[in-house]
Amino acid sequence: MPHGRAGVPGQGVHAHELALLTEELDHAHGAAGFVRLSGEPWVGKTRLALRLARAAAHRGWAVACGRAARDGTGRPFHALVDALDDQLAAADPAALERLGPARLRVLAQVFPALGGSVPHGSVPGGSVPGGSVPGGSVPHGSVPGGSVPHGPPEADVHAVARALRAVLEELAGRRGLLLVLDDAHRAGWEVAEFAEHLLRHPPDAPVLTVLVHRGSGPGAGRLASLAHPDGAVRHIPLRPLAREAAAALLPEGLAPLHRELVLRDAEGVPGLLRALSDGEPPDAAGAPHSSLELACGPSPLAPSAPALDLGALSPLARLAADAAAAAGDPFTVETVAHTAPLPLGLALRAVDELHSEGILVPDLRAGWSRFRRPAARALVHQAAGAAQRRAARERALTAPDTAEDTGHAVLALLETAGPPTAAQAALLEGYARTTVFTQPARAERAARRAAERPGAPPGPQLLRCQALVLCGRPAQALTAYARLWPRQEAAPPPATTERADTAVWTEAAVWRARALRLLGARPQARRVLRAVSAGDRAAVPAAQAELAALLLESGRQARGAALGAARRAVRCAPESDVAAHSHALALLAAAHAAQGSREAAREAAGEAGPLLSGLGPREAAPVVEAWRWLGEAVADGDARRAREFFRHGFGLALHHGQGHLLGPFALGLARACLDYGEPAAAARHARFAAAEFDRLTAYDSAATARDLLEFIGRGPERNPENDFGIPLSTREREIAMLIGPGLTNKQIAARMNISVKTVETHLGRMFKKLGVRSRAEVVFRLAIPAAGFPPPDEECGPAARRPATVRSPAPGGHPPGSG
Repeated sequence: MPHGRAGVPGQGVHAHELALLTEELDHAHGAAGFVRLSGEPWVGKTRLALRLARAAAHRGWAVACGRAARDGTGRPFHALVDALDDQLAAADPAALERLGPARLRVLAQVFPALGGSVPHGSVPGGSVPGGSVPGGSVPHGSVPGGSVPHGPPEADVHAVARALRAVLEELAGRRGLLLVLDDAHRAGWEVAEFAEHLLRHPPDAPVLTVLVHRGSGPGAGRLASLAHPDGAVRHIPLRPLAREAAAALLPEGLAPLHRELVLRDAEGVPGLLRALSDGEPPDAAGAPHSSLELACGPSPLAPSAPALDLGALSPLARLAADAAAAAGDPFTVETVAHTAPLPLGLALRAVDELHSEGILVPDLRAGWSRFRRPAARALVHQAAGAAQRRAARERALTAPDTAEDTGHAVLALLETAGPPTAAQAALLEGYARTTVFTQPARAERAARRAAERPGAPPGPQLLRCQALVLCGRPAQALTAYARLWPRQEAAPPPATTERADTAVWTEAAVWRARALRLLGARPQARRVLRAVSAGDRAAVPAAQAELAALLLESGRQARGAALGAARRAVRCAPESDVAAHSHALALLAAAHAAQGSREAAREAAGEAGPLLSGLGPREAAPVVEAWRWLGEAVADGDARRAREFFRHGFGLALHHGQGHLLGPFALGLARACLDYGEPAAAARHARFAAAEFDRLTAYDSAATARDLLEFIGRGPERNPENDFGIPLSTREREIAMLIGPGLTNKQIAARMNISVKTVETHLGRMFKKLGVRSRAEVVFRLAIPAAGFPPPDEECGPAARRPATVRSPAPGGHPPGSG
């Protein structure tokens, strides 16, 4: 759905670089200037150059903008002709006369406005060397450097350069001239010679020349070699935007999850931001895709996502780009040639052009390439038609470098119809098992396809349920678990492999309990875990960890049991399994913090933090939630560290597409930001958390997030200085807001699910921070309203806030699959 953008698109983007360019504009009045503006594709170079042109025109400067040929014809001096021909056509005849007949004769060979023209493929005094390809012409960019050598002999080029310098001086006059040559990396060698001439012999007039080009490739390397002993060439590189600047580009009305996915996938590149945000948002009940899904296989992007601007590429390079996108990252030239299909020589030329344009970059393995931005690969692949994608995928599957790659085979099977064979089902299940934590949405599809085979064992179906939980679809997982669980309970004693492999069902119980915990059905989750024997729980460290997490979320009455479960989780997790051990230590730290043992919590967190930080993204994928417990462990005393822990965990969960953790991390991040004195950020994260919990159908947690959002929103209305100027923690603020309606310490403890002693401790800290001696003074000092809360009562559990839709349980009185 299209969204309207606030203000002018791109306004304020690269403001620092624009300031540098306008500074060069000022300096050019004293001496001619020369600037190189470089950057990767779609980073905003052309838009920035146009903004500079508008600024120069506003100052009264003459502006001439040209672009190198995009059609592959290799016209000599094309960029300069594009920029200056109209200027010469409109020039004062007297000015042309001042150029002299000799210069006019030279310029007439190049500029149609002066009565001359250069046929395609021919130049004054020379011809275009080069081979040929199907179609009868040399594709533009088919050799290193982005163009075929062409143009006048060296003497003629120097004559044209001298004449052009005189033209620039005449057009500049006293007011000044801005000359912008876009896509200069694609221009011929004669334009580089002209640039060298300008550096050696600057125009005797206020002229600023700006060369806009890609940041890599042979053509860019030729321009980067332009140098001057006096430092007359200023290089301004354009880099991807920081998160705040990128977020300012997004249209209003994007769903919170869609917004985060766009910011993650675009990686700060403005062109990708526009393409990804203009597509249809994901289904409200859908799951976020992993970053890794962008690099290969079927595109996870919406079919309505607009195609990238690839108009600068030759037809040959566009064909190679489609083939490379179908093959997926990384790939070899041989794979591109086989997939396109193209002769190897032409594939080499096309891949060279894609490298010159900065669309491809070398991979770590010699001879392999990949797309610079995975989102660009996904957009290119999505833009191809369904039939073209299917045909290219089938050819890629038989390419020499991918024929033995089981991952590529699985990705191909995901795009085909019909039940898989036994061998294909095993392949799909294995792929799903290895990617369930790093690409859960894709793992779910692979496991679902593996389970389509008639008579399939429960393994793929259990794996699919786990993937559903991970990607944030717990209700669907519970429905599937409800169908599968009778098979486990009714199975005979260890006569079958399925029953004998208790670890499989123990792990399934862990994820079934996780789904119930996410939906707030904690008693049912405890029953599921208690049904697993103590010995089986000890054999699967994740089972003890899940029990500890469940008890931590079950309120103050279960905190003692949570500490015991966390200690057992530490004992069950071997130190050799760094991920499981660090997860258990993080739970132990959170359990100590819940008990009020801050020193023990700091000690356990100090041991878990370095272990978790030492894990790579793939190693940390199974225990991403450990960062949440680290944040909870330090939240009460160190808001800055808590914010960093929650933020790091949120980033990992988003990277891996683990949608079930996005809401909890966002809620923790909102509280930590509020404690740290960042109410605007806290409100943004609380709003995201509420939307995510709604998507999960975790309505109790959604209500908690909205309560926090309402609390944040009331702050500035009460007294902005006191509300956020006094360093009260989140818990202290919540207690302060409950004092106003007159709740007793016991009632506050019941409402907040904490002990009366904890309330008294927080009140004592508040009195000290505010310099008051009574509850009434707290109300007066913070200007807390005495209304706005429901009547005090002892039972303030989450069930009272749950929407009516959740009050209708599944048959049997419990959520689907709860047992």
